[in-house]
Amino acid sequence: MKLIYFVLSFGFGLFSCNKENKNVNDLVNDGILSKEETISILDELILIETHLQSKYYSFSNYGEALAISRDSILKSKNTNIRQFNKSFNHYAKTDKELIDIYENVLNNYNEKSAKAIIIQK
Repeated sequence: MKLIYFVLSFGFGLFSCNKENKNVNDLVNDGILSKEETISILDELILIETHLQSKYYSFSNYGEALAISRDSILKSKNTNIRQFNKSFNHYAKTDKELIDIYENVLNNYNEKSAKAIIIQK
């Protein structure tokens, strides 16, 4: 009886670990972009929206341009809005992951900003 209990416990433990820690192939099979790809796309989307917002102020003035830009970015990355949203939602399930995503985006922006300042001098 103890052996059965041990085997069942071990089996459930493996199942739960495997379910939470999907490998890259499982994510690709589920239509999930890599975390790096998701961050790269989000990085570009935020830069475009920030630029449009600073230039046109109101979403009603730049919404169509943002949608066209978004679609162009996604097409260049061989993906679509549905797959990007699915991927972003996958990685943003926990606060830690969501914070990590935005920290990466912020770090990328700071790096680009620093390079631009160096080039201007």
